Amino acid sequence: MIDLITGFGVDVVYVDRIDEKLADRILGDEEKKLVPDSKKKEFIAGRFALKEAFFKALGTGLNGHSFKDLEFLKKSSGEPLPVLHKDFRGFNMIHATLSHDVVAIGVVILEYLVGNVYLALGTNLGDRMRNLEQAVKLLEEHGVHPRRKSHVYETEPYGLKNQPPFLNLVLEVETKLSPHELLDLVLYIEKLLGRERKEKWGPRKIDIDILFYGNLIVRTENLIVPHYDFQNRDFFLRPFLDIEPEYVHPLYGKRISEMYKELKKDTCVPIGRI
Repeated sequence: MIDLITGFGVDVVYVDRIDEKLADRILGDEEKKLVPDSKKKEFIAGRFALKEAFFKALGTGLNGHSFKDLEFLKKSSGEPLPVLHKDFRGFNMIHATLSHDVVAIGVVILEYLVGNVYLALGTNLGDRMRNLEQAVKLLEEHGVHPRRKSHVYETEPYGLKNQPPFLNLVLEVETKLSPHELLDLVLYIEKLLGRERKEKWGPRKIDIDILFYGNLIVRTENLIVPHYDFQNRDFFLRPFLDIEPEYVHPLYGKRISEMYKELKKDTCVPIGRI
């Protein structure tokens, strides 16, 4: 597999031709909170152009999709922040830009970069090292190929303290699975290796979390990516430093090394590799 641009879309909308009533059809709930009291037409035109550009880049147009399948929120810099509410495949990076004047111009580039998908594995029951080895082997057998592995760290339990310590590692993997297809696979592997979901943060034979999927932000009923609590967990951050300390969190805009420095507690003890 090689890095490649999988889609390119551009859309141009005359701002004055936009009917403000289109907001209910075009905008998601979070986008509606961003609509300014002034320049409403400009905002709606911009989101319309960005979404049309996205579906053009996808190669499908709006056929089979809805304007509310994704939202374009705002980064702190003011740039569009794409948020996916539906499973899409074929890319792990989205680049979007928007310009306003008499017209709103939306540009979206979809890209597939080899790797750039990160998983966290944890275990605190049975032969912990073997659990990790089996999980990595099963991922590879199902087409999710590890490119880089962190050290294995022993860590204190998170959330529920009265349980054995964990072994944790982070993987960068190469996969053509979509985010939800990857979720289905890791849940299948957890079940195959004997995980039982009895209590939140309880003991487990294996746990596999999707930390990042390129720079995609996914918010659906079943999946939140990046991981919702990544910044507070030493057993995510410390292993991640082994792999890519300069990786930038797509939601917070901070490097992993910066986030680690802000971490209040680190219980990670390196014990080897698999």
